[in-house]
Amino acid sequence: MLKKAMNGFWNHGRAGNLAGKMLLLVGCLLLGTTAAQAAVESEAGFVFNTFSFLIWGALVMWMCAGFTMLESGSVRTKNASMICLKNIGLYSIAGLA
Repeated sequence: MLKKAMNGFWNHGRAGNLAGKMLLLVGCLLLGTTAAQAAVESEAGFVFNTFSFLIWGALVMWMCAGFTMLESGSVRTKNASMICLKNIGLYSIAGLA
């Protein structure tokens, strides 16, 4: 008898209806934020984005210095100062921009 009831449950679309209602309920619970919560989340997002921007910018700065050392180490000694000057100049222009 249980098998008949389960077959009827699946065949008459009740499972899809139940799944839809459950999905709607979960969506309402997850997305039901108030204006205060949204303001706090956007402020936290702003702080995280600013902090992330500063950290990644510092890493790019050190990456530029590393490539300068790599380039100057792969050329003759008399040309190393010119490589360093070019890389410092490019970094200065990028910093001003």
